[in-house]
Amino acid sequence: MSLQFTILLIGLLLFTAVWTTKLSSRLNIPALLIFIALGMIAGSDITGFIRFDDAELAQLLGTVALIVILFEGGLQTVWKEVKTELAPSLSLATFGVFIATTIVAVASHYILGFSWANAFLLGAIVGSTDAAAIFSVLSGQSVRRKVGSTLELESGTNDPMAVFLTVFFLEFVTNPKDASLVSGLTSLSWEMMIGLLLGLLIGWIASTLLNRIDLSSSSFYPILLMSFAFLSFGIADTVHASGFLAVYVTAIYISNHELVYRQTLVRFTMSMAHLAQIGMFIVLGLLVFPKQLLDPQVILSSIALALILIFIARPVSVWLSLIPFKYSWQEKVFVSFAGLKGAVPIILATYPLVAGIDNAGMIFNIVFFTVLLSTLIQGSMLTFLADRLHLNETGSSTIQTVIEFMSIGKPNAEIIELTIPNSHPFVGKAISDIDLPQEFLITAIIRNDQIVTPRGDTIFEGRDQLLLLTPKHRIKTLKRFLFPKKP
Repeated sequence: MSLQFTILLIGLLLFTAVWTTKLSSRLNIPALLIFIALGMIAGSDITGFIRFDDAELAQLLGTVALIVILFEGGLQTVWKEVKTELAPSLSLATFGVFIATTIVAVASHYILGFSWANAFLLGAIVGSTDAAAIFSVLSGQSVRRKVGSTLELESGTNDPMAVFLTVFFLEFVTNPKDASLVSGLTSLSWEMMIGLLLGLLIGWIASTLLNRIDLSSSSFYPILLMSFAFLSFGIADTVHASGFLAVYVTAIYISNHELVYRQTLVRFTMSMAHLAQIGMFIVLGLLVFPKQLLDPQVILSSIALALILIFIARPVSVWLSLIPFKYSWQEKVFVSFAGLKGAVPIILATYPLVAGIDNAGMIFNIVFFTVLLSTLIQGSMLTFLADRLHLNETGSSTIQTVIEFMSIGKPNAEIIELTIPNSHPFVGKAISDIDLPQEFLITAIIRNDQIVTPRGDTIFEGRDQLLLLTPKHRIKTLKRFLFPKKP
């Protein structure tokens, strides 16, 4: 295939992927299914435009994409809102993953006739929820904060457990004499502890540097921010710690501390994460040969495992993991049903392919088909289920704090945006009645999607969006003036 045609095809795939997101919204199915379908259509078995069967390259590209997706998810995490759900999320991410792995392994052993080592390997691959799928689906949901926070934290922190179990049981398949439970548990403890510490350390370094460095152009700040995502993973992985955990913790630390150009950086990272999702699922779709999926054994086995995973393994793991915590039965049902599978299981399914073990191709096809069924059944039903269980939130009473809107030239002045809540003391007062320091200037008011030119007699209303010009070094002063701490 020529270079020109390759570039044209990439452009067409990205263009089609973006426009089909509208279709996914109308059909109420996760967009990742459409992205995978695009990859399968462009692949060897259907159109033959792209002939791709390099599992090792797909594993590399998928890992890079997951780094970006996890980093963006961490930047969106507000620690004050999710810290109360940390303990149950970690219980789901560790104990819950092991329970689900065990149940799927037992089913695989008796349904597929796999050896126990191969059965547990398959269970480990599909035992965890997927951050990319969870972040993608929940972004369009107004589900209760407690439930949403639990799912996001679980999916962001269960990758280390899934990777550990996959590598551990793969070792039992390839080299059973050297595999040891004690060494495995020691390795897991090291990965989790060092990954967490490195994430916090690199997050502190990144936050400090981003706020103090004076770059020649504000356009370099998003690039500098993304460099820390890959540094977190790379450093952690080099010392055999959990790179995925380090990336997620780094992003959470950065997000919950002072950050210049916050909105610009977040929007850039969101765009990068969307691009990573599209590219990752298209590549994973390319790696699949649809003709192999039509094998009756693959179809029947995948359907059986998907049903066991959705209606037995996931619910049992959730209810047992959340026993010590106060969750209503409605919340447990939703968390059980929201255990979406996605990119992580498919990427982990490339490990047996790269290792060249027996049944590697069958394991990959079963995992892929199971992920498709899981995403289609669970992802398309979440909105309906949240509504029936009365877990939707129609609005939020949280006061929106000042955020960076855009930068002007070098980082010495900024236009920031804030929304006045209905209870704010500004409401009902005119601009002339506000003792606003002269160094701050209200440049515009957005009210009901209309721009209102600010004048001295303009009256503030609840939910007004204010755009204010302020010197960069005075942002904290402006925050204290607009949102003074209550005595």
